[in-house]
Amino acid sequence: MKKNEHVNGICCGYTKDGHGVVKIDGFPLFVKGMLEHEEGELVITMVKKSYGYARLLNLHKTSAERVKPVCPLAKQCGGCQLQHMSYKEQLRYKKQKVQDVIDRIAKLDLKVEDVLGMEHQLYYRNKGQIPVGLKNNIVQTGFYRINSNEIIDMNTCLIQSERINTVLAVMKELLVSYENASVFRHLLIKDGFHTGEVMVVWITRKKNFPHKEDMVKELVDRLPFVKSIVLNLNTREDNVILGNEEELLYGQSFITDTIHGLKFHISSKSFYQVNPVQTEVLYGKALEFCEIKGNETILDMYCGVGTISMFLAQKAKKVIGIEIVEQAIKNAKENALNNGISNIEFVCSDAASYAKKLSEENMKPDIIVVDPPRKGCDQITLDSIVKMSPQRIVYVSCDPATLARDLRVLEDSGYHCIKVQPVDMFPFSHHVECVTLIVKK
Repeated sequence: MKKNEHVNGICCGYTKDGHGVVKIDGFPLFVKGMLEHEEGELVITMVKKSYGYARLLNLHKTSAERVKPVCPLAKQCGGCQLQHMSYKEQLRYKKQKVQDVIDRIAKLDLKVEDVLGMEHQLYYRNKGQIPVGLKNNIVQTGFYRINSNEIIDMNTCLIQSERINTVLAVMKELLVSYENASVFRHLLIKDGFHTGEVMVVWITRKKNFPHKEDMVKELVDRLPFVKSIVLNLNTREDNVILGNEEELLYGQSFITDTIHGLKFHISSKSFYQVNPVQTEVLYGKALEFCEIKGNETILDMYCGVGTISMFLAQKAKKVIGIEIVEQAIKNAKENALNNGISNIEFVCSDAASYAKKLSEENMKPDIIVVDPPRKGCDQITLDSIVKMSPQRIVYVSCDPATLARDLRVLEDSGYHCIKVQPVDMFPFSHHVECVTLIVKK
């Protein structure tokens, strides 16, 4: 295989990122935008020791699952990777993606359940994190081109809520008219899907800049559903989006949303699931896997603003929620109070160290629920979970590979994985969430 060489091949599967896999004499080439069973002419763009990359030039045979992308920027923008796939094919690919790591990394003899999909796949996100820039003195707001820092300018994103798109359009007008786009790094917009309340976070390079108050007034006058405007100062030189210092410019420091009748306060830094429709599906499945009888003590690790914790507390004897983000714990305590839930305790701590503390104190929860970040649980956390010896573990994961790695550890430590249920929280992207039931052997 050589760079710029032209080859013909048949796509035989997908990578974890949704690229097609074409094998030429056994050598795998990864091809963006190619579907399984399609045949085409490729040009090789990069060759590594054991694999390579290629670009699709011409299709000789097209899959019945190929569809026209609904977004005109689908090929340029890095936000959605699967718009060329039918939704049926997206769900099939995501199930196979999870099954592959269960077989290869977890090494479990377990059939993954069918992915629970969405009826309506557009405008589902309740959070938008949009870079702001200038190109030839023209304001740019959009997402980054794949593998670059170049902003693909856009006014509407078809997977963000319509309120987020409305706020973005008005903010872009304000950045142009007040000529201060160079101060802004990102716009973070959070939409209370069921309440209609919106928070706008200005992530800026300076705390003070011309027309700041005028922009606040005009934004609120034009969009009365904006209930909170926060300035987040970020002077860092890296890719971290949020800085540490914040100033409330308008309204309250949080917005409110509801899930299944429960009210939640959401602040700028607190974690909250981005797909409110599928969140009810995800948490409903987690609750089902817990099989709560009513006298259990449950430990909820990485609890965020307490969403899963409060679902659990409605049925369990007691719930303890652990979260390292101080603002999220503040919101969680407010949420428990506002919902009249008293059998719940929230602790601001690193999950691993607090789990270790509880295990050393011989704490014995009946059920442990974990919803870790993409990197999964570290070894200290897993060791502490095993030492606490719960009868049941419910693992909510946003990365199948780290889930599979952790399942292998738990399987070797006296636990058995019963069921892996994928849930499609992110249509058109290659990401997939899973709820997994693990019981003590």
